[in-house]
Amino acid sequence: MRPSPVLRAERSPDSGLRERRDLRSRARLDLLSRSGGPVRYWPIALVLGLVIAAVVGWRLTRPAPVPPPVVAYSEFARALTAGKVREILVDQGGSRIVAELKAKELVQGHVVATVATSVPARGVSVEVLERWAASGARVRVSEHGGRSPEQVLQLLSFVVLVGGVSYLVVRQRGGHTKGRFLPTPPSRQLTLKDVGGAQEARADLQDVIAYLKDPARFEAMGAKCPKGLLLVGPPGTGKTLLARAVAGEAGVSVITAAGSDFNEMYVGVGSKRVRQLAEQARKAAPCIVFIDEFDSLGGRRGRPNRSGEEEVTLNQLLVEMDGMGGSEGIVWMAATNREDMLDPAVRRPGRFDRIVEVGLPTAADRLDILKIHARTAKLAADVDLERIASLTVGHSGAELANLLNEAAIMAVHEGTGEICARHIEAARDKILLGRVRAGVVVSQSERRLVALHEAGHAVVGLITCPEDRLHKVTIEARGRTLGAAHFAPDVDRHLHTRRYLLGVICKALGGRAAELVFLGPENVTSGAGGDLVQATSVARRMVADFGMSDEVGLVSADPSAHNGAAPGSQMLSQIDNAVRALIRTEADRAEALVREHRAVVEAVADALLEHDVLSADDVIRIAAAHGVEVEQALSAV
Repeated sequence: MRPSPVLRAERSPDSGLRERRDLRSRARLDLLSRSGGPVRYWPIALVLGLVIAAVVGWRLTRPAPVPPPVVAYSEFARALTAGKVREILVDQGGSRIVAELKAKELVQGHVVATVATSVPARGVSVEVLERWAASGARVRVSEHGGRSPEQVLQLLSFVVLVGGVSYLVVRQRGGHTKGRFLPTPPSRQLTLKDVGGAQEARADLQDVIAYLKDPARFEAMGAKCPKGLLLVGPPGTGKTLLARAVAGEAGVSVITAAGSDFNEMYVGVGSKRVRQLAEQARKAAPCIVFIDEFDSLGGRRGRPNRSGEEEVTLNQLLVEMDGMGGSEGIVWMAATNREDMLDPAVRRPGRFDRIVEVGLPTAADRLDILKIHARTAKLAADVDLERIASLTVGHSGAELANLLNEAAIMAVHEGTGEICARHIEAARDKILLGRVRAGVVVSQSERRLVALHEAGHAVVGLITCPEDRLHKVTIEARGRTLGAAHFAPDVDRHLHTRRYLLGVICKALGGRAAELVFLGPENVTSGAGGDLVQATSVARRMVADFGMSDEVGLVSADPSAHNGAAPGSQMLSQIDNAVRALIRTEADRAEALVREHRAVVEAVADALLEHDVLSADDVIRIAAAHGVEVEQALSAV
């Protein structure tokens, strides 16, 4: 039956060509997966190295032959006339004569049975050979052109060594390409169901998935697929997983590379590898090319400490994306957490023309991520994933996976068979505070000092910064610290008020304030070093970035606000003075709060000395017993 005109119109030559190309790419992937992956050349290099080592070792350990002593031709002639020569060997084109004597004699201080002499080139004629033979000696002429077996072996060793070095140099310069930039096998591809959270990023990627699935629908409207997608976000937010999921959803292959794959010490290697990557992508089209850590390849041209080779490599990438060679059916994807480092030509339309923000997950996203990782974990009934999601504000997807993995390791060591809530709590403390150092011996005086320091953090933080809920206070030696007062926000916040930032600074200085009040200025310790770093960092951002200082005003110190240059020395001096004044004000405030609530701080310190670890409820209960209205402060937020 003949097809209808409608069906003939829907099936264009381009679609048939695309189907055949897709079948060929899938056949190549299947063949590669059945053959066990790319060819491994390291056994060849290993055998070559062993051969070279054996030849060199044999040459070094084999005793060198002792050459016969060289005598004058007159002495050789007298010995021949006296009948002392048994055999004569004419070597090296008739210019060297080796004579074997019938009996050993003392020659040049050595007892030998063989001597050698030299004659002019072509000085031995047939008549001379016949005369020597008539004297009773056996005469031979060398047939191997004057090369001894040792010389032949030495030449062979040199050829093998040069060949091995040349092979390694060619591989290093990118001459070996069969195992580089191969499409990922279908068994390693993911789908969006395997990636939790990132709802906005997934919505931006749906256009690419739909185009790769059915390009004819977009081409009918004159629409084109985005040439490149740049995934931008903090480390561990799932940028690489999203690229693999897009390929899996669209049913196409993905070719992965890293920005460091194109940076080599040899000139021209980077651009050559870019051409190899584009060639592999055209063979596997339709496909996705994903470049991780893209800032090392697409960095801004002309900046200091950037070599000309790196700029040539970037130029080659830009040409391959939209040059004369064409890149139909190829979607370029890249991931970076340093968008400010990229060259403007990379982000223009026609190249990476769509920026996809992959930020830290929200509470709902964290719950989705935890559910995905919990599929393969044996969780006990007391594990509340919603509570874990609310307590892990600011955690990336990789950090959430690490949290469950650490809890699983603890459950294995304990032999419970299930991951309980206490395992997750212990894993969280280990990640945030460090492992408990049981071998650290702390004196009683130091324990009291640490207890007062952490109690000052806890009490001042409860009063001045109630937005960050207190989690626990401990004087156990963990990681690099002897104690910690851990605060964590309970909800995601995107904007912070000036009051909150001042509270963060005051909370950080609460430990030093407790040392001043209870021990005096002469007995303060180095324990506040990390606190001063945090307080100075927050204060500097308030002054230099957020415009929260009357001395500096609404002026930003960011280089982008000064045409890429650093702010002037006068402005930097004003910023330093404003930061110093801000920290001084909050330090006085923290000291006043510790003096006002001295009894609460001392009671918390005594409880820490008794129990080592106090929960937030314990600290709040002690504060309420001494008249500190913490609950009102919390409810007022």
